[in-house]
Amino acid sequence: MNFIDALCDGRVLLAIGIHAVLAMLEPCLEFWIERRFHDNPPALWLREHLGLPLLRAACVVLFVYLAYPALFGLREAPSLMVLLAAHENGTSTVVGVAFLVALAAPVVPLFHRHPELVLPVQGALATAFLFDWLTEYLHITAATVWPGFDVLLQMGLAAWLMNRIAHHAGRRLGGMVDAATDTNGYEALVVHVVTLLAQSPVILIYSTALAAQIAI
Repeated sequence: MNFIDALCDGRVLLAIGIHAVLAMLEPCLEFWIERRFHDNPPALWLREHLGLPLLRAACVVLFVYLAYPALFGLREAPSLMVLLAAHENGTSTVVGVAFLVALAAPVVPLFHRHPELVLPVQGALATAFLFDWLTEYLHITAATVWPGFDVLLQMGLAAWLMNRIAHHAGRRLGGMVDAATDTNGYEALVVHVVTLLAQSPVILIYSTALAAQIAI
């Protein structure tokens, strides 16, 4: 199964759909917290700098888990539960690493200039953990999580391009919804959701490149 087949696989589409729902709920949760703790600056600071980054990290890991094994272009593979059973603290470790990437983003020049790279990097790290667990279970010692500079270049270009396309498409679609409903606010919501979802294919570029090393 190649990149296109993986992108169109039912598991991946389900993962994208669930990620979309969670992305839509995030601004609602953020608004509720802001209203609930509007007079509590420390709580709002925690929401902005800890709560939301942790939530987004968990959502990225959930996407990777839901998309497995189609994430690697595989139709048959050991179940996720089997892999997790062999790594008791695996999920907490993966979420923790993704969370640290989000926390470091404001002080890392590359992420500060290109925030669209944060989610693909989080997704790639979660995918790398899962691939390592898979190859360990299958006793494949030659496989590596390093995809090569050419794949990294593809991922960087795809992240930049998809972010630009999604931003413009989201603004246009959101503006149409605002105009049709005579409201104001859907544009920001649609842009947020579409730009997040647009990075999913970047993760698949990495995962299918890793999968080329194995055959089940």
